[in-house]
Amino acid sequence: MRRAIWVVPLALAFVSCRHPIQRVGDRVDDRIGFLSKNDVAAFDRYLAEVEQESGIDVRLLFVDSVVGETLEQFAVRTARDLGIGQDLDRHGILFVYVLRDQRLHIEVGPTLQGVFPDRFIGYLMRGNAHSLFASANPSLGLRITLFMLDARLRRAALGDEYDPRAVQFIEDPRRLATGGGASAGMATAGAPSLVNRPATEAERRLFTPQPTVAEAYRRYLDWVAEGGAAVDVDLFTPATRGYLSRLPMAPIFHEYVLFMEYGRAYQILERGDLAMLFFTDDPLISPHFFRRTTAGWQMDIFAEVRDTHEYVGGPWTWSVIERDDDIDRVFRDRYVNFRGIIRIAGGDNRPIPIYAAEVGRQYTRPGAANVPGLERLTIAEAAQRVASAHGRPVAVLFYSIGNKATQRLFPAIVDLLHRCQEHGAVVLGFSVDEQWFVPPQLPGFLREHDAPFPAIHVYPWLQGQFTAALVPLGIHAGTQWQPPLIALLDAEGRVLAQEDGIVSRGPKLAVGGIEAALRRLP
Repeated sequence: MRRAIWVVPLALAFVSCRHPIQRVGDRVDDRIGFLSKNDVAAFDRYLAEVEQESGIDVRLLFVDSVVGETLEQFAVRTARDLGIGQDLDRHGILFVYVLRDQRLHIEVGPTLQGVFPDRFIGYLMRGNAHSLFASANPSLGLRITLFMLDARLRRAALGDEYDPRAVQFIEDPRRLATGGGASAGMATAGAPSLVNRPATEAERRLFTPQPTVAEAYRRYLDWVAEGGAAVDVDLFTPATRGYLSRLPMAPIFHEYVLFMEYGRAYQILERGDLAMLFFTDDPLISPHFFRRTTAGWQMDIFAEVRDTHEYVGGPWTWSVIERDDDIDRVFRDRYVNFRGIIRIAGGDNRPIPIYAAEVGRQYTRPGAANVPGLERLTIAEAAQRVASAHGRPVAVLFYSIGNKATQRLFPAIVDLLHRCQEHGAVVLGFSVDEQWFVPPQLPGFLREHDAPFPAIHVYPWLQGQFTAALVPLGIHAGTQWQPPLIALLDAEGRVLAQEDGIVSRGPKLAVGGIEAALRRLP
């Protein structure tokens, strides 16, 4: 469950990016006072951030009535009159809500119709906008509807085609009878509002702690699909139950969760009585946390809210927060650092292409989350890999092919490592490149240079982790080391020599100590 869902609904839930936002103030045109002034300002800023992130111009228009033309005609004419998306290759979307008729229309620019097919837009209105405008808190529903739209934009930026399975799972077949058009009625009679209530006895028996984390997560999705009304069930930790009971939840919350998570691949990491579930084929969804009790595994949504943040307007959509709590201490070695954004090693950590950095050009699409021939390790796992070679000499290389000097002298580095191999040494090389686009290039680069080691990339580490992982091996890099770093260990694990910054001291490798140590090997 994303943190954005479980916040006080008067404020938008995303933490803004730290880049300047352009042209704030003209994205929400509320001619009938449908939203509060605070909501207008919050929506306007959020839509500015969406444009910065995706290059899509999204506007909201609230009017009392439409006279002399259909709603669809009014929306098309208004979009043209406002020039929506005219500076962005017609990448524009207009939401028009007519109060008197309780109707909504979403006009999608021509260049976005492949990203937002009619079925998706129809679902946004039938499924979400209905409960949105019929509820006691329309601002909340509108916000979640925009979150869904933004999630689709983000997945499109990653190169993902529209997958209708989540919507098929969410939609009640009776809704399909309303038609697949891009306009839908917003009648208020009988529409659901907030759904919090005590659990029934049947719900208490069904939503209980589970024997495995996977079963607890599946039961959680069942709870969401059933509407998530019963927030006091033992499937959740006591802190989570208390937290959920204080929130004004609506059905649209749960549709959003299913839209984001249905059908996504994940892995589970268990350590003692704590567990973390993280997603491996989608970079948009933050991890879930679980706790084991004598009755079984419970889901800790409260810990997720406390230990993660969500963002909009930049290349990263969420980050773990270092809290120095039990979850932080248990899973910290799996945290990886992308310039202040903390993610999970082994998860899908692709950044989103940002339009603000690509103005005038098309999106650059990140590589796939899993690259054939490429292994990714934490620095702790890399150190374990070195330690596991005990009994034979080991030559260890930490390098960055993003460094031009390293590229120029890489043939000499490879030659040195081949000679280490001839002396019986195990050769281990670890890329420490930080740019997201470099690791997918590693397998081809190493094949081209006949490197005597496989393509292994070390995730960016938290402060102090590199030193902490290597000191037990006898490798002392300090805080000012520069790649490439090479160390030669004997069969007993003793460091015979180490050098760093070996390409930065002239036209040849600065590896005199390594060469001398190599001559001492059998």
